[in-house]
Amino acid sequence: MKNFTLLLLLTVSFCATAQNITIHTDMSMLNKQKKPSTHNFEKYLIQNLKTYKIDTLLVKNGSFSIPNNTTTITPFAVARMQPRQALIFFVEPKKDFSLTLFEPSFVIKSSKGSQSQNDYLAFMKKQGAIQQESQAAQGTMAQVTNKDSLRNRVKYLQMQMNAQFIEFINEQKDNNMGAYMVFDVANKNQRISANDLSNLFGKLSEKGKNTFYGKQVSQRVVKLTSMNVGSTAPDFTLKDSKGKKHTLKSLRGKYVLLDFWASWCGPCVREIPHLKKAYKEYHDKGFEIMSVSIDRKKGQWLKAVDKYKMPWVSVIDHEKVSDKITQRLYHVPTIPRTVLLDKNGVVVGKDFRGAALENKLQELFKK
Repeated sequence: MKNFTLLLLLTVSFCATAQNITIHTDMSMLNKQKKPSTHNFEKYLIQNLKTYKIDTLLVKNGSFSIPNNTTTITPFAVARMQPRQALIFFVEPKKDFSLTLFEPSFVIKSSKGSQSQNDYLAFMKKQGAIQQESQAAQGTMAQVTNKDSLRNRVKYLQMQMNAQFIEFINEQKDNNMGAYMVFDVANKNQRISANDLSNLFGKLSEKGKNTFYGKQVSQRVVKLTSMNVGSTAPDFTLKDSKGKKHTLKSLRGKYVLLDFWASWCGPCVREIPHLKKAYKEYHDKGFEIMSVSIDRKKGQWLKAVDKYKMPWVSVIDHEKVSDKITQRLYHVPTIPRTVLLDKNGVVVGKDFRGAALENKLQELFKK
């Protein structure tokens, strides 16, 4: 009986200290509208942007909630189903967190339980003020003859926004939120250079770099630099259509073209004749091609391999997203994407089209 009582007390104690993330909906403005709203205020989505887990929740008595199981500062997204809109907020571990949404405008009215969220909102408010001024200046530009002063003003405002962003990263350099902000920049700007991202990553402290999003950014930096001229291409192992394993390192001693493509990619297919011509001319001299398909459906890739009869090594990226070399090792925002390696696996050129590859090989084999 004593053991049972103790267990009951522990259970009650645990329940009493459980932390929650609660979203409230303020409908006071909606009730003042004369016209009926077409919005759906009954169903919302909450997504943990670290685990990508999505919860679909129904509003009950003006609110909905999920348990706060976070172990670090974690970004969440809350989305309204109709019309579709989303907002990001930051939750801290071991705390009750509440957010009030002003409907029907779907803006944050208030929040409690997260200093990180307060810091983020203050930062976004400053950014928003400058962005609003910049948009106003750009709107005025079409109405005046001498646009130079307005262009300079817009450039200055953009510099101010960038400076504020760097200042915010410096303030949050030790935590997962600062790392997330850098990650978000890289995610939204797929064309960001390795140097620019490395500089942003360098603003984080060692503690910040070792957070969840810090590690994600570090991985992205590796992906970007792996394709820089002068970098050694990371090794990998992938299978061909018969299940045979091929490693990139096994092709050392030859010039190798890494060709990222897919069966559904028209521009990729149109490059195949150029690749065949270069392969026929230079293969016996020490040139090899490894085509890496990013096809999601293996059957489509197998049909394409059979149809186009490419005489070189043709493999497909891993099926599991977290294992894909185009997720872990190589930055492939668009296809076709080609990378030319020397005999030591060092990048000597990339993104060849048409006769450009033959011209480069002719130059290399003359040496």
